[in-house]
Amino acid sequence: MTDEEFLVQLRQAFAVEAEEHLQAMTTGLLELEKTPPPPRSTELVESIFREAHSLKGAARAVSRTDIESVCQSIETVFSQWKKTGVSAAPETFDTLNGAVDLMTRLLRMSGVATGAPERADIAAAVRDLGNVPAQDAPAPPPETQPTTPPVPEPHAAPEAHLPQFAETVRLPMAKMDALLRRAEEMIAVKLTASRTATELRELGGVFEAWRKEWAKVRGLTRSSLADASPAALAKLADFLEWNQGFIHTAGKRLTSLATAAAHDERSAGALIDDLLDDAKRLVMLPFGTVFDLFPKLVRDLARAQDKEVALVLRGRDVEIDKRILQEMKDPLIHLVRNSIDHGIEKPAARAAAHKPAGGTLTLAVSQLDASRVEIIVADDGAGIDMEKVKAAAVRAGTLAAEEAEMLSDQAALALIFQSGISTSPIITEISGRGLGMAIVREKAEKLGGQVGMETANGAGTTFRLVLPVTLATFKGILVFTGGQTFVIPMAGVERIARVRREDIRTVENRETISLDGQAVSVARLDEVLALPPRPEEGGYAEVIVLGFVDQRIGFIVDAVLYEQEVLVKSIGRPLLRVRNVAGATILASGTPAVILNTTDLFKSAVHLAAASGPATSRAPKVVAAKGTRRILVTDDSVTSRMLLKNILESAGYLVTTAIDGMDALTALKSGDFDLLVSDVDMPRMNGFDLTAKVRADKKLAELPVVLVTALGSREHKERGIDVGANAYIVKSSFNQSNMVEVIAKLI
Repeated sequence: MTDEEFLVQLRQAFAVEAEEHLQAMTTGLLELEKTPPPPRSTELVESIFREAHSLKGAARAVSRTDIESVCQSIETVFSQWKKTGVSAAPETFDTLNGAVDLMTRLLRMSGVATGAPERADIAAAVRDLGNVPAQDAPAPPPETQPTTPPVPEPHAAPEAHLPQFAETVRLPMAKMDALLRRAEEMIAVKLTASRTATELRELGGVFEAWRKEWAKVRGLTRSSLADASPAALAKLADFLEWNQGFIHTAGKRLTSLATAAAHDERSAGALIDDLLDDAKRLVMLPFGTVFDLFPKLVRDLARAQDKEVALVLRGRDVEIDKRILQEMKDPLIHLVRNSIDHGIEKPAARAAAHKPAGGTLTLAVSQLDASRVEIIVADDGAGIDMEKVKAAAVRAGTLAAEEAEMLSDQAALALIFQSGISTSPIITEISGRGLGMAIVREKAEKLGGQVGMETANGAGTTFRLVLPVTLATFKGILVFTGGQTFVIPMAGVERIARVRREDIRTVENRETISLDGQAVSVARLDEVLALPPRPEEGGYAEVIVLGFVDQRIGFIVDAVLYEQEVLVKSIGRPLLRVRNVAGATILASGTPAVILNTTDLFKSAVHLAAASGPATSRAPKVVAAKGTRRILVTDDSVTSRMLLKNILESAGYLVTTAIDGMDALTALKSGDFDLLVSDVDMPRMNGFDLTAKVRADKKLAELPVVLVTALGSREHKERGIDVGANAYIVKSSFNQSNMVEVIAKLI
């Protein structure tokens, strides 16, 4: 190994160690700030001092002089505090926390070299730390006190420099020992499998001898036996006698081998299950890994908004797949930001509502069962104003004003998760763009989870996220419908019921069944999946009931087969996101089966019920023609243009195409269109600029604009909303029916 390769490995190890030191320093600073003076905790001061000292030494070992210099300055501050006492000024802790944030940013830099902006930040941090006082200066005498208290400067919104998940994971030796023991036990399975294979080969040799003996007599047929010689008949008799003994011996050996194979199957199955469980635990991390990010984030956000917030963390030791934890980190951060920004009030407002000046934010995790966990993000703030939500939906064009007035609170609450709807009066770096909650739901559903929420005026809001424990395998129910076999994840199944067909009633044009004294809507899974209907057989129907929070829907299937452990196989391009489909698996028979997305099934069933009219009718819905509605499609790809044109013309629209933004703007000014569908990444004028120009033109300002693009990042979606797009559809999750529905709503 070269010196350069060794240094790369050393820096990777340093990154993991440094994250731990920085997290310990952050936790210590937060605890020290909470400790009232005097006296400040000498143990905490000593602990943070040692963390800074250890990080300084590790940074020096890998030539990270940038981090070393900041640690040196922090070490100097704490060395002085150990002698003279700790400053209690909040500004002092702001400076120290800022220095830790700076080192977190520097740690993410892959190289040793530091750019000019970073060098300036380091110099400023070192200078600020040099000005940190040891003890607060004594208060001036009364006569020098100002007659008017100074007005504090508003805090800037905090920038969250949160640690990233490392590509390496530190594992307890107990986990490694368990995995090694399982692997060693597989040696016995290997030996028994080898022995069984040898015996089968030997048995194959015995049957080869049988074939040779049979070849000697197989020329004797029934017609030739009457004319056979005594020698030939004696030969046949000898074979039959030998064959009887052969069959008896071969049967005994086959029975013995079948018994051994069954034993091996049980042993191998148990070992493989245990080995898989142990392997899963290697990528399982406690929620405390993420929880450690939030105390400082909450502290900074609360100070920035002049609020008092106490953070309560529960369930630190609950473990979940590292990949799920990493995917859910940003959604949890968004929910916490929302709770502080929108939920918890300022002290004066809380006092006026007869509430404690400080709000409480709770982040709790609990294990629901072996395959699911529940995350709760709850605040005791003002709750969600349903009227504001309805007004935001009307402004966004999601609802007409008349529809909003008739909307129930439960239905209005569901609007929170729609893209582009926000109750914030202004767009800030924290919130207000209306994308956050949509992304939270999207992330959870992508992982096979679900999101629900509850709110009470003046009492706060609670978000509940139910997630799988692991991504690799899960328990699934196999069902047969429409001539195909599908897998429904057990995590979404509330129960399986068998009902008489005559007990399926029609209530308000929807088929329902009675379960536990309550009416539960049902849908036929073959209709939801757009499969050819099959004739109903028998007097009973099998129903899979899916449930989450207070919603339940039953799906009628042809047959419920059995439950099994399912290994998920992801579906590649171009089928990354297909409605109602979560993935695929290979069944024990070797045939593939589609894994259904339970959240999509909910939506599809509701949409089908709303669109199809009376539930008793199984005839397909006929879509009415759109008359002379004209749509302009803009895309620099001829393939994409023709695809969109074909979809929209099939839906009954008149479609004109343009090759880029400049061409489209010319067409819009010279023609008359009801809607614009545009790509974003185009030459001459991109879709964002085109949308901005449309909104700036008095004649075109009200024209609905739908952006269809491969650019699916949050930043691109936010920019699309900023320039005035009515809808933003990502090509990787493109769904033809969704697009037609979106356009139908806009025009």
